[in-house]
Amino acid sequence: MFGLGIAKGLLLTFRHLFRPPFTVQYPEERRYIPENARTNLLWFEERCTGCSTCAQACPDGCILVETSPNPDGTLNVLRYEIDFRLCMYCALCVEACPYEAIQAGGPYDDAAYNFDDLYRDKHKLTEMAQEYLRTHDWTYPNGDKAPRPEERPLHLGKPARGQGAFDPEVGLGGGPIPLAVTVKGERRAPAASRASD
Repeated sequence: MFGLGIAKGLLLTFRHLFRPPFTVQYPEERRYIPENARTNLLWFEERCTGCSTCAQACPDGCILVETSPNPDGTLNVLRYEIDFRLCMYCALCVEACPYEAIQAGGPYDDAAYNFDDLYRDKHKLTEMAQEYLRTHDWTYPNGDKAPRPEERPLHLGKPARGQGAFDPEVGLGGGPIPLAVTVKGERRAPAASRASD
């Protein structure tokens, strides 16, 4: 019958006419954001070891990590930058980070008039993360307790990846395991021990 669809649509309109509105008065009241929401990214320097798995996992290439080796095998994070102009908030970097140093849960009202303000360096990211921790009782977005500023960072004294210290020729973790080579019945020492003799 002609006009039945219009009548159903108007009936729905009249039904909602007498209900309270769903509108949230945004600046005064804010909606609850679930924990797993893909909001702005927060980088926690005290958890970061500089392994750069987040930068490798980013499909947009908006994360830049520059490190230098320390004598004890850890890495010193010289630069850590996120270009939120390119970020599509897919949270692949969050999933890739083995130390949960980058987490979703930052402010969702992060608009800027100047486009260049969305490029954040290590200092701005640390400032954002510390502000989040101060306002959330020193708790990370994933629910873990964060160290207070006077406490020792979580990653100090631990190698960044693998076992052992940094070796300039092979990288982190001491490099590959040296293999013993056998030539027609005689056993030769691994290449690493032969080089030291």
